[in-house]
Amino acid sequence: MIMKQQRVADKFSEPVNSKTGYENFFDGVVAMCDNRVIDNELGELLKEYVSEWLAHNSLAEFDNFSDTAYSRTYLGRSKSGWEAIVMGWKRGNTTSVHSHPQFAGYNFADGEFRVEIFEPAGEGRARLVKTLEIKAPLSLYSVGEEGQFDNHIHRITCLSERGHSLHIYSDDALQGLTYEVVE
Repeated sequence: MIMKQQRVADKFSEPVNSKTGYENFFDGVVAMCDNRVIDNELGELLKEYVSEWLAHNSLAEFDNFSDTAYSRTYLGRSKSGWEAIVMGWKRGNTTSVHSHPQFAGYNFADGEFRVEIFEPAGEGRARLVKTLEIKAPLSLYSVGEEGQFDNHIHRITCLSERGHSLHIYSDDALQGLTYEVVE
């Protein structure tokens, strides 16, 4: 039996918020990304831009934590699809095993996290290949296939009492696919 894969949006039941006051930051992201090839050079530029911004800006006002899941607050979404989202985490909050659009940037501002990276194992399944222990601040990114939402299969778990991360995506991250883990 072939399983129909779900999107992240189908499984995420927490409210999604948005916050104003971050237009200058997000305009900088869009100016850097629009009309550019999505590649490692862009990834490094975004990593530097967001890391520098986080060094001078706290995410403490995003303390909308949940006992059941990480929180999501949009800082912006462009007409071309780029989006920036702050996620608030409590110990034990975890994502599903899921994938993303062509570009996915993870900027851990504070806290400790586990990032598990998976490879496809066919028919909506994925196999663990690598585990990273993250102590913020740290920024990572992934560049995948254009027009696909099955790039960079992973799961993030908060290991500290609280944490914040700022994510940059080249398209709607909630359209990523979810996966069943196999050995």
